[in-house]
Amino acid sequence: MTPNVLIVEDDPAFLRLLEKELEGYADFFSVITAEDGRAALQTLSGTDISLVICDLRMPGMDGFELIGRIIKQFPDIPVMAMTAHDRPKTRDVVLKTGAVDYITKPIDSAGLSGRIIKILKKRSEGGSLRKVSLETYLQLVEMEAQTCTLHITHPSETKSGVLFFREGRLMEARIGSRRGADAAYEILSWSGVALSIENTCPVTEKHIEGELQAILLDAMRSRDESGYSPAEEETAGDVQAGSSATDIDISDEHPAEEPAAPAAAPSTAQDESISPAAFAERKLLRAMGENNGIQDVYSDPIWSGMVYQANDAGRIFELGDLNVIYLDRNNEQVLVVPWEENVVVVLDKQVPREHVISVFV
Repeated sequence: MTPNVLIVEDDPAFLRLLEKELEGYADFFSVITAEDGRAALQTLSGTDISLVICDLRMPGMDGFELIGRIIKQFPDIPVMAMTAHDRPKTRDVVLKTGAVDYITKPIDSAGLSGRIIKILKKRSEGGSLRKVSLETYLQLVEMEAQTCTLHITHPSETKSGVLFFREGRLMEARIGSRRGADAAYEILSWSGVALSIENTCPVTEKHIEGELQAILLDAMRSRDESGYSPAEEETAGDVQAGSSATDIDISDEHPAEEPAAPAAAPSTAQDESISPAAFAERKLLRAMGENNGIQDVYSDPIWSGMVYQANDAGRIFELGDLNVIYLDRNNEQVLVVPWEENVVVVLDKQVPREHVISVFV
């Protein structure tokens, strides 16, 4: 999807001229215009914008106020300021306010387009992926404790969202002007998305409560309850390295293999008909004794989507076979053992994680 650049300028003639001069760069970005700050904020609430260029001197809401509002409401969208009144103090104030660039009038369209393209490239400096399983990728972000901003496009390309991560923790989410957990849950309900990775995160405070695994779990449950199955869409796609021109095509030249079936639960000589859940509980009792902190052990097919996606990730990234999925929730620990029936083990928080995981590895 071509990035959209929003230009905010109260002089209609200059705005039309600038829009006309930038038409030659339509392969790189599209231009959207607004004649005042309020119209710009309305556009930002309903349109995927990658960069804002705003005049500083405008009636009503001036450029300084608009920059401040954009940084607060849309922290992932960079802003370039432009003015005909260039003064050193003005430049310093604008850049300290949070603008990423500053340009003076009269404006050379070739120079402006070069600066626009440079800023837009930063949005995907960490790489871009298409038709990707969002759950699988986010678990890798958490596992590697990455700090990044993910720009995510729905497969229909009719809507997009942003997830902000700092050291693997989900800090904030945004869809248009919507923020927080509500936006995060909607984004996490999408599958087969395209995303671009920016290797910075402008959000420093955590606005979404809970750990990523618990949020993913709740989102998947909601999706499964609605009857949607991520298995119906592609879960792997084209991966483009961030700083190189190398393309690794997973879905076209090399068709993905069918996901391996979950392993069957080991049988026992005493009772071949024992259920996977009962067998798992027996293993825990033997390894941990009676005072083991077990709250519940049961089979649940709702986890099939996550299990297959984790198996896919293991194959793609050569991580080996999946033995167990571990979730650290607020008051309990949850293990999902990918046997022929997915066995869910719920444990007290104080049970040593390494001890219980070793039972199934």
